[in-house]
Amino acid sequence: MSKQTIQLEQWKFLQGTGVKDAEGLLAKPDAEGFIRLELTGEKSRMGGVSWTPEQYLVIDMLADMDAMTTVDVLFFKEKPLEEGERNTLNYHMIPTRRVKMVLKLDELASRRFFLPTLPGTLKGHSNGRPTSIEEINRIEILVHPGYSHYFNSLRLYEIYLADELPDMTVIGEPMVDELGQWIQKDWNTKTHSVEELVTYLHSEYEKAKEGASYPEGWSRYGGWLDKKFDTTGYFHTHYDGRRWWLVDPDGYAFISNGVCYGSRMGVHGFVDRMENLFSWLPAKDDPEYRDAWTTADQIAEFVKRNGAEAGKGRYMFNFARANMIRAFGADGWWNAWVTINAARLKNWGFNTIGVGVNNYFDEHVMEYLAKAEIPFVWTLKEFPQTKEKIFRDFPDVYAEEYAENSRIFAENQLSPFVGNPYMIGYFVNNEPEWKFQYINLAERTFAHPSHLATKDALIGWLKEKYGTVSALNAAWNRQYAAFEDLLKPEEMLDTSSEAAAEDFAQMHAVLLEKYAQVPGDALHKVDPNHLNLGMRFSSVSEREMAGCECYDVFSFNRYAPNATESLELASSISNMPMIIGEWHIGGGDKGLLSNGLLSAPTQEERGKACAFYMEGAISNPNCVGLHYFEMNDQPLLGRFDGECMEHGIIDICNRPFDELVAHFKDVSSKLYALADGQEEPTQIQGTIWYSR
Repeated sequence: MSKQTIQLEQWKFLQGTGVKDAEGLLAKPDAEGFIRLELTGEKSRMGGVSWTPEQYLVIDMLADMDAMTTVDVLFFKEKPLEEGERNTLNYHMIPTRRVKMVLKLDELASRRFFLPTLPGTLKGHSNGRPTSIEEINRIEILVHPGYSHYFNSLRLYEIYLADELPDMTVIGEPMVDELGQWIQKDWNTKTHSVEELVTYLHSEYEKAKEGASYPEGWSRYGGWLDKKFDTTGYFHTHYDGRRWWLVDPDGYAFISNGVCYGSRMGVHGFVDRMENLFSWLPAKDDPEYRDAWTTADQIAEFVKRNGAEAGKGRYMFNFARANMIRAFGADGWWNAWVTINAARLKNWGFNTIGVGVNNYFDEHVMEYLAKAEIPFVWTLKEFPQTKEKIFRDFPDVYAEEYAENSRIFAENQLSPFVGNPYMIGYFVNNEPEWKFQYINLAERTFAHPSHLATKDALIGWLKEKYGTVSALNAAWNRQYAAFEDLLKPEEMLDTSSEAAAEDFAQMHAVLLEKYAQVPGDALHKVDPNHLNLGMRFSSVSEREMAGCECYDVFSFNRYAPNATESLELASSISNMPMIIGEWHIGGGDKGLLSNGLLSAPTQEERGKACAFYMEGAISNPNCVGLHYFEMNDQPLLGRFDGECMEHGIIDICNRPFDELVAHFKDVSSKLYALADGQEEPTQIQGTIWYSR
């Protein structure tokens, strides 16, 4: 590996202070808890070295803090296309151990939102309009305090450019105990021995064998016996003049109170080149723990984002499974898990297994669902794509390739569920990556270097609207000789004039309608009985509502203190049933590196905050369901994409957070009274924390 070192003294402190010593640079945060460094120079030659897209930027570091370390690297163009333009490559890092944050500079092309997870790194993202390091003349490194109770210092050993990945081995003592918990931290529900674990799990198993039942007055599917509509044998929607409902196969009113990954026993986390951070790991060929090991190419969501080849040989271990194996053996752990947790879900008042129920290829999901007899939603995999993409994962939606791949997608993904009465419906996609950034898809189409079918379709739309190129030129302040001049790539056409901005907003909507309609038609042809639950967008805004008429239910995720504002916004645009596909309030007191996308300081405050969120959503007349993310806490050192949140209903030892569960049960007991307007939602909000 060849490398070009960037001298640490060339980085200027904009926030915080630093002292150079024999080991490198010891930086201290400012009074607000931030460190910000700046490097300037000529375009693509900052710090006296040459930067190219093929290189890696390597930051060799150790953060003294008690939560994941958030590091943003901001890239600024010498000649920005618009004021404030910048690109950000960001990672969360493992604290208290020496790690390398590594950024491939060609990620500035913004081909994806999620960056690959490497040893020592947690979750990473890319944001910004596609650009190249060759356009950059200024860089900032911003280090956040996050959820830390303390942030003492950041040790920078070295910053350099490399032509290949460096040795990513993490340096430091063990952090993870034999049960998967943080060694250096303690909390009131921490499990302190294998013996304690086994005793507890067997007591939970005996309790579960006594039986499971929904709250009084609920149907066998979890519907409401006091309100009945048409019976079709499948879940469907109904508007009663006041609000929307789902209706269960027996005809009873139904609100989908769900848990994402409710069928999953634990979460696999990376161990490769971090083995020294674990106090115990069994041999990979140990027959007792065979079900606790996997590789990343066996996790569907990893493959979707990175490709199967990138996951081969990257070993992952599931401590939650290992803990069940300790208690029930290699041949009995799975049945014990189903018995314990299917009973819990019903007893707690959850009537839906939420999104992503088959992201692990060895989950035995269909067996779980058959045994648990709980309604479920399914997230379809392998969303139809085209070789040429408009932006990130948004396909060339007018291409014949998209239509044909949609047909194959529908037949392969949906056929196994035809006739299943417990299936509520399917999410067509899951948090498409193009949606994570505010971007006009039509603008990206005309900026694309290739001759796309979608570009032809939009030119046709403009011909139909304007008739002549002269009329288009007058509206857009352009000088085209013919409409076909639009085939030549051009950036930021949507800023040409007010008329252009309006046209691009309409064309953006046209593309979203096509995006939804093509696979939607193919899916309906294969299975006309189950509900199309939409794309499950990462958030909702007016710009993404186009095409919603193609769905039976509009779905979006909402991580905030409440869902009311988003539901009201979406409802003002289209009066249709809606599901919140993901939401959570995490905790900040049980020993993980991240608390959640938002969190509470204690489990009691977390329970209050969750009740406030749930009751407000259920009371909205367009909301027919919401699915908590997720059943399990994530691994201390991160799952397949580095997420490491204390957001589960159960911890890694399969122990529920009792205060949280008490609030879930209370809301479930009045679920249908809230939905029917018989009871007002609580106004007690609970205390919320945000990462900084």
